[in-house]
Amino acid sequence: MEQALLIASVTWLAVLSPGADFAVVSRNSCLFGRRAGLAAAAGIALACWFHVAYAMAGVAVIQRFAPGALEIVKVVGALYLVHVGIATASTRLEPADAASASSRRSLGRDIAVGALTNGLNPKTSLFVLSLYSQLIGAETSVPVQIAWGAFISLSHLAWFAAVSLFLSRVAVRARVLRHQAALRLGIGAVLVSLGVVLLLTRL
Repeated sequence: MEQALLIASVTWLAVLSPGADFAVVSRNSCLFGRRAGLAAAAGIALACWFHVAYAMAGVAVIQRFAPGALEIVKVVGALYLVHVGIATASTRLEPADAASASSRRSLGRDIAVGALTNGLNPKTSLFVLSLYSQLIGAETSVPVQIAWGAFISLSHLAWFAAVSLFLSRVAVRARVLRHQAALRLGIGAVLVSLGVVLLLTRL
């Protein structure tokens, strides 16, 4: 029981800590509305299973048959964060056009943005790997490991859906859109900075 509480606590601390996932959900919710924010949250939750899958398979096995694969994923992830950051900073949306912009956005595109952001996020990768190697353990049965994977995924979905629902409220979003230039530049700068730092740590 104590072990389960420890794993659950560590999971939620990781989920609640600010990072690229939070920035992308905030961006989608404030600039493009609730649908875009919830879609990004769903993509993040789906991508958690990617991390769980290779954590269960074992990093040693991956490195043996595909040496350098994880490093490549980390570099691609850093470059993707830089790309999303630049795109966010350069996006301009007038408040009057917010509703039409939201309706024109592809649901699949927003899910993909969330999935790519989380799937290529070294922070989530390191969190899941450490959780499975140090707290859950290889000796834990496969069904239980899968159950913890579901908990990790649903925890991400619950938190980021709540973030999206709050930030996409009419009053909140209208206020944010009035100051969207600062928001876009702020979120864009955070994402680009995260990407650059990750790239520098790989060199």
